[in-house]
Amino acid sequence: MSTAPGATATNTGADAGPPPEPLRGDRPVPPDTPRETVRELGAKEPKGDSRDLGGYAMQALLHSGEGPPAPKGGEVNTSAIDAARRKLEARIAIEASQTRARFVLSGGFVVPQGTELRARLDRYGHLVFLPGEETYRIAEEGALRALFGERRLDVAPLSSAEVTSPGEGARRLNLRTRRVDVVTRAAKVTLELAAFRDAGDGGTLVCRLLLDLVGAPPSTVACTTDEIPLHAELRWTTQGSLAFDITSIARRTDLPAQDLAAPPSTASFAGQPLAGSAGDVLLPRSELAAFRSAPVEAPALSGRDAQALPADSGLLLVNGSDELRVAWLDGVPVAWVAPGARIALTSLLHGHYTLQWRTFLGDAWDVPEQVVVPGQSVTGREGAGR
Repeated sequence: MSTAPGATATNTGADAGPPPEPLRGDRPVPPDTPRETVRELGAKEPKGDSRDLGGYAMQALLHSGEGPPAPKGGEVNTSAIDAARRKLEARIAIEASQTRARFVLSGGFVVPQGTELRARLDRYGHLVFLPGEETYRIAEEGALRALFGERRLDVAPLSSAEVTSPGEGARRLNLRTRRVDVVTRAAKVTLELAAFRDAGDGGTLVCRLLLDLVGAPPSTVACTTDEIPLHAELRWTTQGSLAFDITSIARRTDLPAQDLAAPPSTASFAGQPLAGSAGDVLLPRSELAAFRSAPVEAPALSGRDAQALPADSGLLLVNGSDELRVAWLDGVPVAWVAPGARIALTSLLHGHYTLQWRTFLGDAWDVPEQVVVPGQSVTGREGAGR
């Protein structure tokens, strides 16, 4: 498929039926009862009505590139740093039937571990489930960038999307792919799509999630029926990029319908915003302390640092900017800090570290700096002139 330059490809719903209905953040959604049926591979007809659905289970990574490495030194524990980096990869567990999808977030996201998104083909937008709660919130179309990057459900304006199909993509998971480029005001997105038997429009829902991050209308046709994106690269018009990679995929005939219901009958609607927080440290104290095998005493990098903190206070992170920032320490995203807030990494051993402030989506970052513990690092207005 290819469109003329400047055109926006859209669809009108499955099988040319009525267009999907946009979800609204101030309105509950009637309980959903998926009525799809399981189709065994090679079968001509689906099995009878079932509480299980056929589809695909996938594991994916979302990453914004490597962070700056730790400084040189015999006390630097590279194995502990590498283990922390692997642990804090932003992972998405995906289950997709032909018309429903479920995304479970873990690792280095700024939303709570186990936050879940659900989507269905006949609705635009996503339902957001927080771990431990029997409620859901609505992420309207255009809200995922704020959810992933700021822990909010603010809706960003959508922009027209230009879609082109340049040809074949790279082989992914030993499968041939075709490439689709989507350009919006926020980014250029390159998708590499592979064909999967009986995937239906489950892959379309994965594409919608990715395109929502760049403000493309959810009606944009990037994936077609029985295609799933195995790789996507979002190159921001400001700076930086964000990559999405499916690392494993398996055919399933036993996806529980209740797990894909959007929403299930047991969940109630929550109209209030997500609870605010000053920030969070993403690693346990013992794993942060393991970044160094022994403390090394070093002079503070400035007189202000030498006088600002007591000697046992670790590293104080101060966000003076107006957007949530993630602190990458020795190439690991160890903490996030809300706008105007500060948190402390109190378990770090004394010594030199490399720190970089970034947005979660990788569309803005500071120049890496060498920091001394005990000490502090400031980004934004409070850090001007540092």
